[in-house]
Amino acid sequence: MMDTQGIALAPGSHAFVGVKRTVYENHVPPWGVCEDLQLEYYDTYTLPACYLECRSKHVIANCSCVPFFLPGKAPHCNPGNISTCVRAVLGRVISGELKCDCPVPCSMIKYSTSVSYAGWPNKFTEESIIRIYNQTKDYMAENGVVFSVFYEQLNYQKVRELKAMDSGQLASNIGGMMGLFIGASLLTILEAWEYLWQRLKGFLGKRTIRSPRVAEVQTEPDNKAEGLHNDTFYK
Repeated sequence: MMDTQGIALAPGSHAFVGVKRTVYENHVPPWGVCEDLQLEYYDTYTLPACYLECRSKHVIANCSCVPFFLPGKAPHCNPGNISTCVRAVLGRVISGELKCDCPVPCSMIKYSTSVSYAGWPNKFTEESIIRIYNQTKDYMAENGVVFSVFYEQLNYQKVRELKAMDSGQLASNIGGMMGLFIGASLLTILEAWEYLWQRLKGFLGKRTIRSPRVAEVQTEPDNKAEGLHNDTFYK
């Protein structure tokens, strides 16, 4: 459980713990695979918190209790349950037999540590230990530990997941390829669209059919012509 609970320090030593901060920023689908789930016992989604909740749910489902080092609302496991049931369930989780669905968080801060040790107590602190704690050097060496925590660097490292290509880069690449292989540019594309639009307008204009207008003409009988015809007939 030390992967989620911290680091172990041995008694009788002075531990120097150097801390280094790294910030990770990931992309959501379809550009990435990150997802921030809503946890039951933690306000902020992190991978260790998700794995702790997953282990707790598997332990509660199989042992009907929860150990003191896992979150949960079930009754606490006694030492007998921890040795006979809890350890077996956690082993199945670690081996992958019991699954934990914990995706990568979209934003994550990781603190990596490096530990170095020195012997403690030494002869310079022996007198202070006897005077302040009223204990012997051997007792403090078996039961006491001193640790100093510090930042290895005053700055931090940021790791960002970027898109392989955004919309601007895509348009730039398309324009560059067109200019390289066919000598085309944006102006050429606009001229082609204008030409097609003019041809389409001309085609639609030819297909427009106007209905013909019919004029009504009224004629009057030609009496003079009829009279001449009759006179010629009877002569």
